[in-house]
Amino acid sequence: MSTFLVAIHLIVDTNGPNPRAEIIAALEAQLDQPAAPVPATGGILDWAVAGEDLAASMAPVTIPSDYRPGTTQFPRWPRVVPKRAAS
Repeated sequence: MSTFLVAIHLIVDTNGPNPRAEIIAALEAQLDQPAAPVPATGGILDWAVAGEDLAASMAPVTIPSDYRPGTTQFPRWPRVVPKRAAS
C-alpha cells in the first residue's frame, strides 16, 4: 500500500455564534470520528486541492509501524486560545 499526504483546503459552513468552536467541531466530526453525526451548526461544504492540481498537492510518506489511527505525537491544542495584545 502507498501512503500520501495530500494538502487540501476545506470550505466549512457555520451559522452559530462561535465560528471557531463550530468549525473545530465540524472538522473533528468529519475527520477524527467519521461515524459521529455532524453538528447542526457547521459542516464541510466542499474541498479543493492546495496546489496547482492534485498531483502538486500530494507527497509520498512513510507511516511508522507503530502508528495507530486516532493517535498523534503532537500535543493537544489548548481549549482556550490566548488573545493577542493590541498593536
